Amino acid sequence: MPRKYYITTAIDYVNSAPHIGTAYEKVSADVFARFHRLLGDDVYFQMGNDEHSLNVDRAARVKGMDPIAYCDEMEKVFRDIWDRLEISFDRFVRTTSQEHKRRLSLLFEAIGNDVYQGHYEGYYCESCEAFLQEKDLVDGCCATHGTQPAWITEENYFFRLSKYAQPLLDYIENHPEFIQPEPRRNEILQLIRGGLDDISVTRAGSEWGVPLPRDRAHVIYVWVDALTNYVTGVGYGEDKELFAKWWPADVHIIGKDITRFHCVIWPAMLMSAGIELPRTVFGHGFLYFKGQKLSKSRGVTVDPLEAADMFGPCALRYFLMREGTYGKDVDFTWEQFRSRYESELANDFGNLLSRSTAMVEKFLGGKIKNLAATTQNGNGAALIELSRSVASDVTAAMTGYAPQAALSTMWELVRRGNSYIEEEKPWTLAKEDPARLAQVLFDVLEVVRQVAVMAWPVMPGKCEEILSQLGLSLAAGDAELSELLAWGAGWPSEIEVAKGEPVFPKYTDEDLAKRFDVQIDAASEGGPPIDTKKDEKHMATFSDFQKLELKLARVVEAERVENTEKLIRMKVDLGGGDVRQMVAGIALGYAPEELVGKTIVIVANLEPATIRGIESQAMLLAATGDDAVAVVVPDKDMPVGTKVS
Repeated sequence: MPRKYYITTAIDYVNSAPHIGTAYEKVSADVFARFHRLLGDDVYFQMGNDEHSLNVDRAARVKGMDPIAYCDEMEKVFRDIWDRLEISFDRFVRTTSQEHKRRLSLLFEAIGNDVYQGHYEGYYCESCEAFLQEKDLVDGCCATHGTQPAWITEENYFFRLSKYAQPLLDYIENHPEFIQPEPRRNEILQLIRGGLDDISVTRAGSEWGVPLPRDRAHVIYVWVDALTNYVTGVGYGEDKELFAKWWPADVHIIGKDITRFHCVIWPAMLMSAGIELPRTVFGHGFLYFKGQKLSKSRGVTVDPLEAADMFGPCALRYFLMREGTYGKDVDFTWEQFRSRYESELANDFGNLLSRSTAMVEKFLGGKIKNLAATTQNGNGAALIELSRSVASDVTAAMTGYAPQAALSTMWELVRRGNSYIEEEKPWTLAKEDPARLAQVLFDVLEVVRQVAVMAWPVMPGKCEEILSQLGLSLAAGDAELSELLAWGAGWPSEIEVAKGEPVFPKYTDEDLAKRFDVQIDAASEGGPPIDTKKDEKHMATFSDFQKLELKLARVVEAERVENTEKLIRMKVDLGGGDVRQMVAGIALGYAPEELVGKTIVIVANLEPATIRGIESQAMLLAATGDDAVAVVVPDKDMPVGTKVS
């Protein structure tokens, strides 16, 4: 019998369209849901919209719309974006639905003994839709939104949260898997140990919300309303069979800024109602855009469809899951996005598919036999062993909420497939050993197939396109992952491949300039960006030059950046204990060992940049020609740290 897997995301305010930070959460949850479908699990993936927020009501009024009509319109906006990003949710909840309202009222009846009427006086952040304490503020402002909260005084109904401090501590300490990753768990434990106050669970004087069953002059506080969607969406109080099938949730995927609600208030409410707690709450990190947290209220946003429209939704999904450790904060930059797209998707995986199908077509007329049984010796046997190791590591990483590690492991197999071609030289085998040629090409096609299967949760559309070129298809649920990843599984005895258009086409600066008003990285290996919106040259002023801090530095370490042609990672000493890491595209002119001990000129006050996942904290000066690179060095010995002017 398949194991059930119930996964949710936070439901979203609909005061504006989702940005790429919202997409980050939805894509990650979709990846986990799809992977569990591949494992053969019975998956239920729920997400939706949180519609009773005062911010939503305000946004509707600004547009001159009734709030319900506005929410209906925004549901279409959100669903369209999620469809275009290939999000495969099973249920889309809305807190304005009659079903949700009925079941929410039933939950409030279940916690009724822990709800009492009282007086509230304190801070309230309208952007968070949250009551705040003095300790929650930073310089008098909300730590999340940077805005000054309002001071409100009103009669509300309260939930006895303080009653559940010790039960929560006991549960979390006995179930460490309940809050992940570990830093989130430690934060919540510290919060609870600091003492819990009873919390307001209603607002008075508002018509936009779900009325409190015992006092219809109050509406249920928006966060309490929102949290209950996880049980109302699976039948709580009305459909016992459905609720018994899916609850408890296996994981709530949420942002780290709302762990307090999900790891303190929500489990306390469930304890009060006598309902089992969800198995895991995973608080992922923030997605930043050039150092600023993506935020609707602050106006720092990136439209996820900008990237998806140009590069395809799967490229965006890949980047979001590949860039940074899931659970920690991640930076989104157009330069790094393009770098990963070109190097890992277009060059590594796309090239492997293109080369293998092209050679089958050229040397074998597009047809090849299933030779899985004869891949037993030498490089082929090692390839099988690697594929098994990769499959095991990918499964462990994905079920452990580490998609970046899973993709990194998959790409070991991708790169091995490319190096296998170089070692075996099919173009030579075509003349000297046709039997070996067929074996090698089958082995490479099998590598492509295996990676396409494993990467399908991250890039479903593209992986289906890749499998189609191999004459194959994939429908999650047809077979479990272990069966799909058996060497040679799924191939017919006679294979016919069809070389198609590049699955990950490359784009020029001009292509991108037509669509994005951003700086595009001119050098494919992470060189300095160029502004594609400017053709004219401009003069730098003396004050511009004075802003640069040029210094002498000595190279103390140097090594090639793996899987690049041009990049070298260096550590340079500026004196006084100041050692910096740098990445420079000079490998065509220098071997790493030539650079160690050399004194060079660097820009010491340049904003750090991430190149191929490595932070570069300075930039060296070099002269470059068509086929030559020469770093700038002093013609006399001078101490490191000396200023250059």
